[in-house]
Amino acid sequence: MSVKCGDIIEYLQELAPLHLAEDWDNAGLIAGNRQSEVKRVLLCLDATSKVVDEAVERNVDMIISHHPLIFKGIKKINDDSIVGRKLIKLIGNNISLYSAHTNLDTCECGVNQKLAEALGLQNIRNLNTYREDKVFKLAVFVPFSHVDAVREAISREGAGWIGNYSDCTFMTPGIGTFRPLEGTNPFIGSLGELEKVDEYRLETVVPESRLKKVVGAMLKAHPYEEVAYDIYPLKINGKAFSLGKIGDVDKQVNLNEFVDIVKNKLNTKYVRVIGEYEGAIERVAVFCGSFDRDWVNFSSREFDILVTGDVKYHDAVDIVESGRCVIDAGHFATEQVILPVIKNMLSEKFGNVEFILSSMLADPFNVI
Repeated sequence: MSVKCGDIIEYLQELAPLHLAEDWDNAGLIAGNRQSEVKRVLLCLDATSKVVDEAVERNVDMIISHHPLIFKGIKKINDDSIVGRKLIKLIGNNISLYSAHTNLDTCECGVNQKLAEALGLQNIRNLNTYREDKVFKLAVFVPFSHVDAVREAISREGAGWIGNYSDCTFMTPGIGTFRPLEGTNPFIGSLGELEKVDEYRLETVVPESRLKKVVGAMLKAHPYEEVAYDIYPLKINGKAFSLGKIGDVDKQVNLNEFVDIVKNKLNTKYVRVIGEYEGAIERVAVFCGSFDRDWVNFSSREFDILVTGDVKYHDAVDIVESGRCVIDAGHFATEQVILPVIKNMLSEKFGNVEFILSSMLADPFNVI
């Protein structure tokens, strides 16, 4: 069966829902057609000119980049700008471009999680609370004969989770009434006759990220052609998502030893160390890409050192003044860890599509 661009996008948005992206971000389908058939996909951090040329040469149908090609609105697409030339080439060669950015940084299987795992950290938990998944109540009215089928269908798609408990639902028996009119094809009842049916009100909780899938499964499993159901938001906290992670080192090390671990695990020849740390390192925080002081609480003693990238000069001065220690491994090194992970997940999901890591992956900085 052929795979469409929209199929891959739908799966990517299950992994990294767009509502997790920051407001300034431009994650999503940047260029292309959701209905186009996809046989080969190129993965990269940045859709550079070299990457776009590679996509054309390798005859790919889609590029998945981490950083969006377009961040701000553009008024013209022409060959006067680098972005314009790239878009012209992509569209002219029927290559779709999709970006998963801060939503991929934040999600459960995202960049920060995989950065922490790459460094060998254990007991990984959130550094902060960036967003919480909205929670909805779903209530559907089901005839007795099909209540188990509907309940099982919605549970398989992620409804009914409360903490570490799954399949959490509540069923209230009652009587449903309806009168099938002309043009209907009722599962129960006769045209023009008022029907009374023994039904359950089946209700459960659904996180926003699973709502579309759950409703689709519910409608498919339900026997009625017109399903009566309610969806409404709840004022309770859902799953928390973080713009960073904290983990425990497997074995206590000093700063120099941990610097070597970072360089080795992230395959980088250099890092910048800001501040000092004299003791044994036990807990490490990670914050991929560009360091943002608004999301890292240095007054907290939950972590000994932070691994991040793109620390600005004045932030570095403040870090030293606060007596904390940061390892700046660079933007590229702290984010490239996600690409093989996404490649493997996509390959497993879409076995008849070829997923390729770009050969043009390279840190733009050269240290001499």
